Amino acid sequence: MTDETDLGSWLKERCKNEHLSLRQVGERAGLSHSTVHTIIKGGHASAETVTKLAHAFSGDGNRKIALEDELLILAGYRTRQEHISQPLAELLDIVSPFSESQIKVVSAFATYLTEVSQNGQK
Repeated sequence: MTDETDLGSWLKERCKNEHLSLRQVGERAGLSHSTVHTIIKGGHASAETVTKLAHAFSGDGNRKIALEDELLILAGYRTRQEHISQPLAELLDIVSPFSESQIKVVSAFATYLTEVSQNGQK
């Protein structure tokens, strides 16, 4: 989770830390360098742009949903109360390519774990 207060600050810090130019960020995220500049200067970013940034900066891909959630909060699209926890976001990233039948198996296992946990607390 980031301590930055807005999306522009977060993006500026990432550019600085990774020694990226606005053009490099734009190429990585599929955005124009002027869009990147506008965001850094405090301009509004669409939810689609936020998603592109999250995917561009998510590293190995296991943090896409967690980073997207955090950036949507920084951009004002979500509140902290709507925040997805890090473990849940990572789980969603892992199962996102699963087929429907694989998701049903994971869901059944999660239901089993919930029942075991509840029975253990009694």
